[in-house]
Amino acid sequence: MPAQKNRKRLPAAGETPAEHHSTIHHLGGAALARHLMDPDREHTVVVVSHIPGSEHPIDAQLLADRLGAEAWVFVLPNGAETHRLQEGLPEDLHVYGTGARVYPHGHRWESRVPRRHLPRHARALAALYEALENEVLAAGHFEAHTPPTAPMPVISEAIVKGFPAEDRAMVELVPGGERAVIRSEDLLPGIPLDWLVGKGQLVTGTLDSANHVLNIAALLLPRPSPITVYKHGDVALARVKSVCPAQAVVELWPGNEVSIGVERISSNDLDSAQDLLTEGEVVRARVLYENGAVRLSMLDVDDDEAAVPAPPLLRDGPPWLDVDRPYASIFAAGTTVAGAGPGTAGDGGGTQPDAVEPGGASPAGAEALLSPAERRTALQGTQMQLEAARHTIAELVAAQKRQGATDEVARALQDQLEHERKDAARLSRSLNSAEHQIMALKHDLARTKASLVQLRQQRRSASSRTETTAESLFLDPGEQFNFELLQAWARVVPAGEKAAHPLGNYSSNEQFLLSLVGLTEQQRSKTLRAVVDLVAERRGPLRKREPHPLRLNEGAHAGPTLRGEDVCMRLYVEQGTAGALRLHYWKLQSGGIELHEVVPHDVVKP
Repeated sequence: MPAQKNRKRLPAAGETPAEHHSTIHHLGGAALARHLMDPDREHTVVVVSHIPGSEHPIDAQLLADRLGAEAWVFVLPNGAETHRLQEGLPEDLHVYGTGARVYPHGHRWESRVPRRHLPRHARALAALYEALENEVLAAGHFEAHTPPTAPMPVISEAIVKGFPAEDRAMVELVPGGERAVIRSEDLLPGIPLDWLVGKGQLVTGTLDSANHVLNIAALLLPRPSPITVYKHGDVALARVKSVCPAQAVVELWPGNEVSIGVERISSNDLDSAQDLLTEGEVVRARVLYENGAVRLSMLDVDDDEAAVPAPPLLRDGPPWLDVDRPYASIFAAGTTVAGAGPGTAGDGGGTQPDAVEPGGASPAGAEALLSPAERRTALQGTQMQLEAARHTIAELVAAQKRQGATDEVARALQDQLEHERKDAARLSRSLNSAEHQIMALKHDLARTKASLVQLRQQRRSASSRTETTAESLFLDPGEQFNFELLQAWARVVPAGEKAAHPLGNYSSNEQFLLSLVGLTEQQRSKTLRAVVDLVAERRGPLRKREPHPLRLNEGAHAGPTLRGEDVCMRLYVEQGTAGALRLHYWKLQSGGIELHEVVPHDVVKP
C-alpha cells in the first residue's frame, strides 16, 4: 500500500479538535451580502445566524473545525443584520433565526444554493452538522469535461469523505490528497451510495483523472445464497420492492426476490398487504427453509427481536440494510468584445482632382492660343474630375448613413440585451423559488411517508400475532399456561436444538397466573418466549434478557431478596417500550424455578 500523508481528520459531531481551531469570520449583513455576490469569490461560505440567548445555538466553532479549509464560516446575529443580508441577496437566499445555510461559489452559484437549515431542538444539531458538511462537499464538486485525448485510468486508493448527493460519494485520494467522486451508476443504480460504502472507508478502484471519477465496481461482492447467510429461524432484514393486496415482494439483497403472502404477514384474514407494507420500507422477516425452498414469514417477529445483520454489497462495506436508516425511495473578469465599424473616408482613399489655375491667372488672351481640339480635351478632363468628385461625395454620404444605421442597431441591441438580462434574472429567481418549493415538498413527502411507514409498522406488529383470543382449552389456569408454554417451546426452539434445550423443572404460583390475566395477547406471547428461554436454559437469548437478583432496595450494596434459601430473580420480558414488562421468579435452593409474577419495570418488590 502506498505511504499515506498525515492529513487532518474531520472530527465527529461533539468532538473537540485536538490541534487548533479554525477561524470564524464576522461581517455585517450588508458587507456579507456584497462578499457573497462578489463574482471573484473563490470559496464556499457557510452563514450561521443565531438568536442571542437561544437554548440550542449552532456551534459555529465546531462547524468550522469540521469543515476546515473546505468553507469559510460566518456568524451573523439575527435581527437587523439578517434583514440587511436579505436586502443584498437575490430573493429567498437569506438565512434567519437559529439557522445555517451553504453558499457555493463559481458559475451560477445562486441556482445551486441548498435550503436553509432551522434546527428545532438540540437533538437535531448532529444531523445538521452532517448535512452541512455534505452540502459543502457538493458545492465544491463540478463534473469535469473529458478532453479529446484522455489519460489512461490508473489504480488508486481513496478514503470516503462524505456524500454530497444520494448518488455521489466524495473521496480523497491517498497519498496525494486530490478529490474525486464515486458514482452510483457505476455500481448499483437506484441504491444510495451510503448503503454501499461507509464514511472513512478505504476503497480501491480505477481513477479517470480527466473526469475525477473513481470506479470501484471491482469491489462489488457476488450475491450469496440465503443458506450461507441465514439459519433456519433467523430474523433477516429485507427491503419491500412491490406490494399488492395478496402479497409483497421483498429483497434480501438486490436480485434476490422472495414473495410473502398476506397470510404470512398478518393473522387477520381481512388484512391487505398494501395496508401493512410500503414500497422501499425495510422490514424484519423470519427465514424458514421448507422442503429446500426459502420462505419468509413476518408472523411472531417482535420489533425488539435481534436480526442478523444484512450482508454488505461491497467488500469491507457496511450492511446494505439497516432499520435505523431513514426511509428512502429508490448534484473572473469578463472578456471585452470589440465591434468593427466602417472605415473613415478621406484617408488617401480617393484621388484628389488636380488644381486648375483660375482664368485670371492665365495670361490675357491665353484661351485664344488654344485650338478647338485642345479646348474640347480640357473640357472633357474637367467634366471627368467633377464626376469623380460627385462619386466621392456620394460615397461619403452613404458611409455616414451606414454609420448612423449601425449606431441605431447597436442601441437597439443594447436595449434588447438589457431587457433579456432582466428577464433572465426574473426567470432565475422564479427557478430558484421553484427549486426550493420542490425541495420543501420532497421533505414533506418524506415525512409523510415516514409517518405512513410507522403507522403501518404499528398495525403490522399488532396483526402479525398468531395467537387468538379463543376460549381456554383447560379449566385450570395452570394447565392452560403449561399447554401454551409447551406450544411456545415447540415454535421457538429449532428442531435441531430441542434435545439440547428441553423444558426444565419449573412451577408457577397463583400470583404469577393472576398477573397473566391483565396482559394483552402480544404481551402474553412475549412472556411465554421469556419463560421458554429461562426454563429451557437457552443461554444466548437468556443472556440478552439480563437475569439478575432482585435487591432489597436501590442501594449499591443492598442484598438480594431471599425467601429462606431461595433467591428472587428478575429478567427482561420487553425492552424499549413504555412500561416494559419484567419477570420475577424464585431460584429454588433445591433446584428448579418457581415463576412468581409479571410486572412493569418500575415494580421492584416481589
